[in-house]
Amino acid sequence: MTDQDLLTEIQYALLEPPDGGASWPSGVWTRDEVLGGLNGAVRTLLRDTQLVVSRTELPVLAGALSVALPVDWLATASAVWRALDLARTPLGPADAFEGDLALPGWETTQGTPVGLDDRESASLTVRLVPTPLANGTLELLYIARPTPLAGAGVALPVPEEFASGVKYATLSRLLDKVGRLQDPGRAAYCDRRYQITQIAAELILGGWA
Repeated sequence: MTDQDLLTEIQYALLEPPDGGASWPSGVWTRDEVLGGLNGAVRTLLRDTQLVVSRTELPVLAGALSVALPVDWLATASAVWRALDLARTPLGPADAFEGDLALPGWETTQGTPVGLDDRESASLTVRLVPTPLANGTLELLYIARPTPLAGAGVALPVPEEFASGVKYATLSRLLDKVGRLQDPGRAAYCDRRYQITQIAAELILGGWA
């Protein structure tokens, strides 16, 4: 399915003349506003479900206080610290407070990283907990920020089976907009339809056990 196909479906749902999302004659929504909602919905679905995951390896020097993330990083799926002897340590999510509780002085007392803090660091950087004692490699599985859709007839960056999730997440944003056609009831319905897609993705990726 292309972005124009999905925009046409959204126009039908909002009683706008269907033209691939090129125009919105009612004036309730602008084209840029709809595209913003569409791209936000795609990012939300990818982040919530981890349908599409990218992998990278980031070299890290001993004593490094931060590690630069890929420029297209959206969210972390999982991470592993690989030492020079190839020993691998899974990294759990952590923040400064958790680091202080588990490993007091972790910022200055270096060791083998066991945690990853991507919530309190500067944009597009991550910090290892504790600070690494020796050089190593951060193996990162992450959700990449997709190329923004512009209604140009390109394929959606999600499997077609989950396109309905993007549709309903977009409609929820548009129907919840404060204005003369705000419709909280329909927006809530769209949220529930999105949640069905999210649950289906989790079952498909995780299995039925």
